[in-house]
Amino acid sequence: MLKVVVFDLDGVLIDSEPLMRFAFEASYRQVIGEGSPPIEAYLEHMGESFPRIMDQLGLTHALWEPYRELCQAHIDRITLYPQAREMLAWARQTLNLKLAVLTGKDQRRTLQILEHFEVADFFNTVVTSDQLSHPKPDPEGLLRILDTLDCSADEAAMVGDAVSDIYCAQGAGVTSIAALWGIKPERVQQLCQPDYMAMDWDALFQIMIKLRLAHVLARTRVSSDR
Repeated sequence: MLKVVVFDLDGVLIDSEPLMRFAFEASYRQVIGEGSPPIEAYLEHMGESFPRIMDQLGLTHALWEPYRELCQAHIDRITLYPQAREMLAWARQTLNLKLAVLTGKDQRRTLQILEHFEVADFFNTVVTSDQLSHPKPDPEGLLRILDTLDCSADEAAMVGDAVSDIYCAQGAGVTSIAALWGIKPERVQQLCQPDYMAMDWDALFQIMIKLRLAHVLARTRVSSDR
């Protein structure tokens, strides 16, 4: 019974890779100066919180403030995937689903982006990494969403493009859908076993229809057995 779909933000609903590359390199030059910014390694950890990524890369948390400020000042470097708005409207209005965002971003930037692209109203709840004791890949945020929306794990699906998204969904017992148009799709394919893999937006539409129809067919069978 599919009731709730939870979306990661970066690489799923928005193309933020150009901004991430710009902001990370600029903040690295500002704070550290010498050497080559490990941008590819940074992008491999998308979906996780910035402090966690810095810890894994052995970099100082002092990169955070200039990075955040650059991201907020250059939001014009982000684009909303054209299909995203159609998907959100269809899921809400046609499939009658509740929608949520679970992101490694902080709350301030997340709300700025959702309001900038005028999609905030599609979501019943938004959970960000700075609201959690244990951000993705830990399932804490996803479990909080399920509790907020009064939804059990078998009634939800999570759409993400990162390894951390898939591990988070699996840790919460939620159906995992890998969006392979994201930032590092090869990592999801090599390191995870999601329940579904969507090569493109059409495939995601079909997966969501299948999951929703499973509920409708189940209800039909129960009615016919009575």
